[in-house]
Amino acid sequence: MKKTKKIPLFLVLLGVIHLFLVCRNKEAEFVMKIDSPARLEEPGSQALLRYANLVNERSKGRIKAKLYAANVLGVNRDVTEGLQLGTIEVQMASNSPLAVFVPSMNIFELPFLFKSNEHMFAVLDSEIGGSYIPDLEARGFHLLGYFTFGVRHIMTTGKPVHSMEDLKGLKIRTMESPAHLDAFKAFGASPLPMAYNELFVALQTGMIDGAEAANSNYYSKRFFEVAPNWAQIGWLRLVAPVLMSKKFYDRLPADLQKIVDDSLLELVDYERNLYSEVDKKRLEQLMELGVEITYPDRAHFLEAAKRVYEKWADKVGGWEKINAIINFEY
Repeated sequence: MKKTKKIPLFLVLLGVIHLFLVCRNKEAEFVMKIDSPARLEEPGSQALLRYANLVNERSKGRIKAKLYAANVLGVNRDVTEGLQLGTIEVQMASNSPLAVFVPSMNIFELPFLFKSNEHMFAVLDSEIGGSYIPDLEARGFHLLGYFTFGVRHIMTTGKPVHSMEDLKGLKIRTMESPAHLDAFKAFGASPLPMAYNELFVALQTGMIDGAEAANSNYYSKRFFEVAPNWAQIGWLRLVAPVLMSKKFYDRLPADLQKIVDDSLLELVDYERNLYSEVDKKRLEQLMELGVEITYPDRAHFLEAAKRVYEKWADKVGGWEKINAIINFEY
């Protein structure tokens, strides 16, 4: 009877190790870079971190998704251009700079458009929110879903804002959004678009008198140290579309398209609820820090906002579209 030759144990171990390394280093079919302008601990980034993990798990390694938070891949506009080129795959965009690429999205930049978070989310999840998909696709973007960047208020370095009259003549930093500039002009201020990373020093040196922000970034960026007056006006609820490069999306097979779509939609409510919780917590923390918090009467602001609507109606699809949002039942 012929004896079977035994394989030395160390050769078996080497084989196992080799197999492990081959499997570990096997390249994914698709690499997916996910950009977030927010810091890692912020709600949007936390939701996108979960998204990356879900996509990696559900695709069984066919997609290698990784989150890059805090503007690591560049500022909003540069990243959006990257999506068009196909060099970046996913972005949580701020709607304001996105509207430069998709002008119809400027409708979401009109002041006091939404009555509440519930109103905004209902509109975005309706046929109205979906109606912007063709415009986005025409510019090279696949819409995954709508997140939020919070409710925007006004900070000032000098006197606190008790009424719209207190904004008269103040130099207020805004995003580079024509609709935002028109809004603050209507409020009586002198708006000045400025890069976000220059804001703290501009407030500190007196180059500007104030700015607009949400409770979350007013707290996290410690703007209260240089602009200690915080007026709860809620002049804008900032929409944050989560976009995928259409070039990348169209390359994916149908089963992976379903994974990237479904996984993001599962996290929409998570991000929105988390942002609402953080927003409330940050305001409480600001109160504890002794920040001067005021609650101006919004009546004059709302009246002034009508002038912005009149100027922008024709640019965003007409009064019919604006009224469809304002009067949306939810």
